[in-house]
Amino acid sequence: MIAVLAAAFALAATPSPAVPQPLLPLASACRFRGEPRDWTAQALTAWDRLDARRLRIVRPAAPAITLFDQACVYRLTPDRRGDFRVGLRRYRTEASPHAGQIALPDGSTVPARRLAFASPMTSSDGRDGMFFIMALPSLWRADAAETRDPARLAMVVFMHEFAHSQQAEGLGERVDALLAGGLAPDADDDVVQDRFASRPGYAAAWARERDLFYQAASAPDALTARARLAEAARAMKARRDRWFRGDDALYAPADDVFLTLEGTGNWAAFAWLTDPQGGAMTRDQAIAFIRGAGTHWSQDQGLGVILAVDRLIPDWPRLAFGPDGVTADMLIAWALQER
Repeated sequence: MIAVLAAAFALAATPSPAVPQPLLPLASACRFRGEPRDWTAQALTAWDRLDARRLRIVRPAAPAITLFDQACVYRLTPDRRGDFRVGLRRYRTEASPHAGQIALPDGSTVPARRLAFASPMTSSDGRDGMFFIMALPSLWRADAAETRDPARLAMVVFMHEFAHSQQAEGLGERVDALLAGGLAPDADDDVVQDRFASRPGYAAAWARERDLFYQAASAPDALTARARLAEAARAMKARRDRWFRGDDALYAPADDVFLTLEGTGNWAAFAWLTDPQGGAMTRDQAIAFIRGAGTHWSQDQGLGVILAVDRLIPDWPRLAFGPDGVTADMLIAWALQER
């Protein structure tokens, strides 16, 4: 089981101050009903719709879920006799007050502020699984500095991070291999950017490459899309050959894996934003919403890579979300061979 799957989604990654806590409510005042229950059902239904239409995950995971707002934490445990049902998933629910810190299954805590992530866990019966934690929409609405629609933003973050809860078997095992191969235990999706962004010429080479992927994604026809994708692939290889050498060679597979993880997560968010039953945005609006300022490179380029691949081989999700954890490099190679 993976040691690290993904850090908090970049749309939520800028630290926001923990919400000042009022006097704790009585335990009886915390109930999984109203907006928390309704929004969770809406989010899981949106995920199931994407899975049914595009992903078709063979072994979908039902992670343990922790949600929280300004005052209460809601824990959803998979249980066939649970009181909360969405599609084929059924959960036993518990609600309790919190004092500004949310306990995680490993005994650590996180502050009660805007965040979302998926991570591995070991259950009380010793079986490995996944857990998913996220701040509920009321916390996203409470951030006056946020310029984007908080309702859309919360669902976008959910779709991105819930995608990671489904990737432990394939891509997660690739992260395990990176850690075993020498990648720092605390490495996250920014690991390549953090190490190389300040090196002369690197940022410019990366930006040109990123733009080529987006040009492939928006090309008017398959022939042009394939030509732009081939050019982007050559630029990516040149970048890696130049900078990922010697002791830095391990960053080439790390680049591949994190582009895949963040690209697939962002694509899931994009799929919801462009769904008439979801965000109901145009393609260009959705891309702009997700990219934001583009400060997190693996997430920005990752979306471009997956959109470009999707332009040529729409069946890619069964590979990237499957047990083999097919990565961006392999998807690109497949897209370039298709005719």
